Amino acid sequence: MATSLLTRVKAQVDLHTSNRARGLIQGRGRSLFKGSGEDFDDLKYYQPGDKISDIDWKATARSGEPLIRQFNEERVRHLSIVADTSSAMAATAADGSSKRDAMILAAGMICFLAQKNGDLVGMVAGSEQRPIQLPSRSSDGHLELLLRTAQQATTTAAAPADSSWLLERAFRVTARPTLMTLITDEAHPTVEDFSLLRRLTTRHDLLVIRIADADPLQAAALDHDVVDVEDPREIPSLVRTSKRVAHDVAAYREARRDGISEMLDRLHISHLLTQGESTVVEDMIALLRSREYRHARA
Repeated sequence: MATSLLTRVKAQVDLHTSNRARGLIQGRGRSLFKGSGEDFDDLKYYQPGDKISDIDWKATARSGEPLIRQFNEERVRHLSIVADTSSAMAATAADGSSKRDAMILAAGMICFLAQKNGDLVGMVAGSEQRPIQLPSRSSDGHLELLLRTAQQATTTAAAPADSSWLLERAFRVTARPTLMTLITDEAHPTVEDFSLLRRLTTRHDLLVIRIADADPLQAAALDHDVVDVEDPREIPSLVRTSKRVAHDVAAYREARRDGISEMLDRLHISHLLTQGESTVVEDMIALLRSREYRHARA
């Protein structure tokens, strides 16, 4: 019998996790999800440092003073994986692994952490033609189905990437405040998604995990064909060895990465850009630890 994806993820997490970081996985992760899964309790006057998104505008208008909603922490939290299962995610990551495999490992780590804390995980994925949605549950069988569904949906025959549709879909089908993790590639979400992302952050706590693309020119491996999965055509060796083309491609990718990072920072969204399957676990641990540190200071 083939090893389950969830079992493989647990093995990878254990392999990549140092003794110091392992404590994060084994029972200390609940603070990672602070801000999600809370019940309304009462109103209080706004204080510097409170979240603007917690302001109750109707109550503020009635009282004449800014009031914010206070929440009691639920015992069970809801997490949502927003998975980019487009054809682009079936391509190669910067470290030579498959972006799909890196995405499954990232999603599996979220599932693993959630299950350790008794939290529930759902998923939004697919395309406008073939939308995918799984409810929030926590059993091994459900989490295995979630990972397997994302894996099987991510092929070169899948629809092209459409981050705007995916973010809009996630907003429409996820009413409960949720820790939402978007897993995509380095080209997404685009700067044109700013308004959609800002709307998501008014309701949800958002993480963005971006998986870097391999060098599209692959000039050091001219004995291998290079094909763009979203526009299937071979990149000729003449183009792949051109210094001018290499310079222009590098400048374009750097500008795009910087623009997306600046947008996410402006929205106060935790995010990372990882090289692929070989680095995603350590990068996620670093990101989650930084969130834990910020929450401890809050």
